[in-house]
Amino acid sequence: MDDKDKLLLSLLRRDARRPVVALARDLGLSRTATQDRLAKLQASGAIARFTIVEGDSRARETAYLMVKLDRGTRCVQIAPRVRTLPNVEAIHSVTGAIDMIVRVAAEHVDGLERARAEVAGLSGVAEVSTHVVLERLLD
Repeated sequence: MDDKDKLLLSLLRRDARRPVVALARDLGLSRTATQDRLAKLQASGAIARFTIVEGDSRARETAYLMVKLDRGTRCVQIAPRVRTLPNVEAIHSVTGAIDMIVRVAAEHVDGLERARAEVAGLSGVAEVSTHVVLERLLD
């Protein structure tokens, strides 16, 4: 992946609906060259999926669940079950005092609490602490 590819991904993160012509102009490439880069990024997995956002996602309540696992339990064992929960948006295995960070979102705080309870109830989960987002400073 070269600097043009990195810039293209950065532009798409900010606005994935930008026309190819506008992306090409910002990259200093032709439309065809830009489309080729998009196709290669998709084929490589750098662009892995397209996401549907219902309504204004910024209006939803968001929280981060800090998950400690039971001794001997690994994130790869828990993640497939966490992924099936309806309010889960992201799952990250991390180093440090916790093992996993799970981002959840819901229309109301009670939906966040349900998500927390579901994660906490999974076999292999020792402890969950919840950190509700108060203000979005950068998305």
